[in-house]
Amino acid sequence: MTVARHGLKDLAGLGTQGGGSSPALPLARDARPGPAALCMAAVRACLSCREAVLGLGLAWLMVGMLLMPAGVSYNPGRLYQFTLAALLYLPALWFALRDRARLWRELWPLPAFRAFLLLLGWAALSLAWAQLRHPGDEFGRLCTVLLFVLGWHAWAGAAPHRAARLLAVVAWGMALCALAYSIVFLAQGHDEDDRIVGEGVVATANYAAAAMGAACVWLAQFPQRRWPRRAATWVAMAMLLLFVGLTQSRGVWLALAACALLAPLWWPGRTARMIAALVLLAVLAAVLWPLPILLERGASYRPEIFRQALHLIAAHPWLGLGQGTPFVIEAGGQQLTHSHNVLTQTAIELGLPGLALLLPLWALTAWSGWRHRAEPLGRVVLALWVYASVALQFDMPQLLDSPRPGWLLIWLPFALALGLEARDRARRAAPARVD
Repeated sequence: MTVARHGLKDLAGLGTQGGGSSPALPLARDARPGPAALCMAAVRACLSCREAVLGLGLAWLMVGMLLMPAGVSYNPGRLYQFTLAALLYLPALWFALRDRARLWRELWPLPAFRAFLLLLGWAALSLAWAQLRHPGDEFGRLCTVLLFVLGWHAWAGAAPHRAARLLAVVAWGMALCALAYSIVFLAQGHDEDDRIVGEGVVATANYAAAAMGAACVWLAQFPQRRWPRRAATWVAMAMLLLFVGLTQSRGVWLALAACALLAPLWWPGRTARMIAALVLLAVLAAVLWPLPILLERGASYRPEIFRQALHLIAAHPWLGLGQGTPFVIEAGGQQLTHSHNVLTQTAIELGLPGLALLLPLWALTAWSGWRHRAEPLGRVVLALWVYASVALQFDMPQLLDSPRPGWLLIWLPFALALGLEARDRARRAAPARVD
């Protein structure tokens, strides 16, 4: 609300004269702010309020999916969607259109953003041959993905510290949710084979584990110089990891292990190397002396699912089934509605052209994180990229769906990467404008 305070300060009709020790004198009639100044101050206050609402909407999208009731098939419920429309989508749309679409002009030169728009465009075009009762619903989901990405840039594109603070606060909120779910689960005295789940969208073990694991990954990338915050960070990460452990989600465990092993590449230091060494020893021990929890569920029919997914891709290689078209994969006597793999799911729905658009977008995200690995947000992008690249091979394949944990793994690092690239481009253009 800094802008609002400055705007109100501009409206004050008092000032000081001379050296500052004189009593405040009222301004002359002709020196008082006129209608134009009053309007500008009001506009600045309104803009500040909209930015605050947008930040609240971004935070609520991440925390709300852990709390709000879900609809059919764990889709976000209507109340959750309505709150997101008011707090996130509408403010993001307003910022995208203001100042003659300045936000678009900042992002358009970026190759990753153009690849993103091409992917959305191809998905929208595929609705023409998709077998859907309500294709408008799928188009609306595409728009929400776009507004989420634009909203992040409007909120923190010119101020990366905003994104860092928001992500830290959100991670602590998610840690409290993880602790509450864990206490309830342990107090109920479940069997060893039972797996903890959340509520609403994360009412499945794998989805809940992916969301909590993502929060742990990005929280670990922020350096805390003061010991109280450092202790709070470690406690929050312990809460999140406890929940992830109780989910028994082996894909998320593997993704977290990959992040820990590769962390010294983007965060040189003794702590990162020690954690990587400990995780390596744990992985070797698990390979040599595997625990029953790692073997009792086998491969969870993933090879059979993958083979059937390839058959679906081969049947419609160029156009795909169309964005959001339902299909069924039978494995182990179960009927599954997705392929449990983001690459095969994309190829099934959008064909090989859709997959060809996704891969460069994902590669550009990794490159941006690597280039900015000296910065906290760059490390967040790179760590989430590694985490998602592993976790999305086993579940959460919905690329362009309504808000769910997959957004934290795909579109959050992508949006942060766009902000870093747009900031660099603006810095390079600044000297040219001065000259």
